[in-house]
Amino acid sequence: MLSPGASSQGLVLPGSRNSATFICTRFFRMTTQSPLTLYELTKQSLLNSETIASTALHDLPSMIFHEIFMEAFMGEHNEVLKVMVQAWPFPCLPLRTLMTLRKPKTPHPQFGEITLQQRNLRTLQALLDGIDIQLSQKVHHRWRLQVLDWRDVHRDFWTVGPRAMRAAYSEHSSSKEAGKPGLRKKKPTLTIFAHLCFEAWSRSCALHDELQLCLLKWARKRKASVHLSSEKVMIKSDTVFKILKLLHAVQLDSIQELDLSIDWGQENMKAFVPLLRKMTKLHTFHFSSLSPEVYTSSGKNKWHSRIYAFHLGQMQSLRELHIDHVFFLEGTLHKIFRSQTPLKALSLSSSPLKESDLKHLAHCSSTCQLKSLSLRKFSMKSFNPEILQALLDKLACTLETLVLEHCDITDAQFLAILPPLSCCSQLKTFSCYGNPISLGVLQVLLHECTALSQLTQGLYPAPLESYESKIPTKFVHPEKFHQVCAKLAQVLMHIRPSLLVQICTYSCDWCMLCQLYTLEPNGNWEITEEYLYRSWFRCDSCVNPLFGDHIFLL
Repeated sequence: MLSPGASSQGLVLPGSRNSATFICTRFFRMTTQSPLTLYELTKQSLLNSETIASTALHDLPSMIFHEIFMEAFMGEHNEVLKVMVQAWPFPCLPLRTLMTLRKPKTPHPQFGEITLQQRNLRTLQALLDGIDIQLSQKVHHRWRLQVLDWRDVHRDFWTVGPRAMRAAYSEHSSSKEAGKPGLRKKKPTLTIFAHLCFEAWSRSCALHDELQLCLLKWARKRKASVHLSSEKVMIKSDTVFKILKLLHAVQLDSIQELDLSIDWGQENMKAFVPLLRKMTKLHTFHFSSLSPEVYTSSGKNKWHSRIYAFHLGQMQSLRELHIDHVFFLEGTLHKIFRSQTPLKALSLSSSPLKESDLKHLAHCSSTCQLKSLSLRKFSMKSFNPEILQALLDKLACTLETLVLEHCDITDAQFLAILPPLSCCSQLKTFSCYGNPISLGVLQVLLHECTALSQLTQGLYPAPLESYESKIPTKFVHPEKFHQVCAKLAQVLMHIRPSLLVQICTYSCDWCMLCQLYTLEPNGNWEITEEYLYRSWFRCDSCVNPLFGDHIFLL
């Protein structure tokens, strides 16, 4: 029943052409005694209708359309959503963000999330069905949707309102004509923006991938009218050929950042190389977890590593290269870094290198403009210190971040690189923990580093005097390290008190957890535990003292 003072005359069926006009006029012109009642009644009639026509929605103001769409989504009125998406009044639909706003119906810790993902999947399928109808039409009445955004962006559009969509208008509208009302005779195309992640297949992530899988399969069948663009792609799964099939739905030249953390065999790597060749705009490449154990023949090992190194060297648009735990780097850097295109960031970690590899880095044109250089977890103990010295000389005007961690760098090598290191005028971050260094050399190193005006953070190893018998072990000796800290504090307080200096006393190779002693402005040392690098592992013995002796007590 209508509330007192509200007239029931003029209520129209949701499927009629004048229903939208009725909602608008009544919403804005009704008397103050009953506007909400009539508006809510009409809105509920629309949400509960199974025969609503998309043409009835074209005249709805964007504010009202937004509110009804949100209520239809939260109430899981999938048939209404299927019709409403055909009349979407904005150029962009940030769908991925909307999916994150829906909450589980049941708080059950085991089944709540599964139920939520299944509900989202049904909604996604309904919306894609609605888009399908529009894409198949020859004439399109005021259809403005240009971009389906599957990234976690434009959250304000759903939480604040349509006014927050101005950013989406300016970012995604390809032309002024595209957003104008009227008929469009040209067959429309839809662009999907997504950040894709393919993780190891398991029960815990299977349902997480269902939405992405549904979207990819849908887009793959409609490549003529649907363009799927993905700036970021992460692959952490061994289901190689399934992933390669799904990647055919993606415009490979749209990929700018690729993260491969895989342990593929020969055939898998061989199948992926042609796709890598088509990623012509690849800007950042993270490549890790390729071990020789998955290869059966040493002869094929050598051939496949050369082929892959060759294609890495062909990436003309590459600006950042991060390689971790890749076995074929040793002796092959001259094949990878042969392009004339200069890199901005280079990270080589846990991958064996020869002295000739470091020498090539010091002379090749690809490294002449590096802003970030990270060399971690391979031994330089036998390397000629002049090679690292030449590399730092080359980068003195551009280098902002320098990481030399767990490289077995000796006192003599540290002293050799001090002159070029002191010339790195743009250096902001320097880390060299994990190397055996004496207290005297560390003090000299600190003096040189604090003279760098741009340097804001330094991570250094606990000196040899912190250990019993001056032999590095897993843990420092509490009393000896306390004495070392007192000496370092006296030095640093007189040099530059504002510089952030951290001494690393422990680092875990598995979870990348480090124990750091940070010198505070008052001269005291504060103990912190930080994950300095991303890792998929967490060591209970490092984090939780219940699993053994707590290693961080001094």
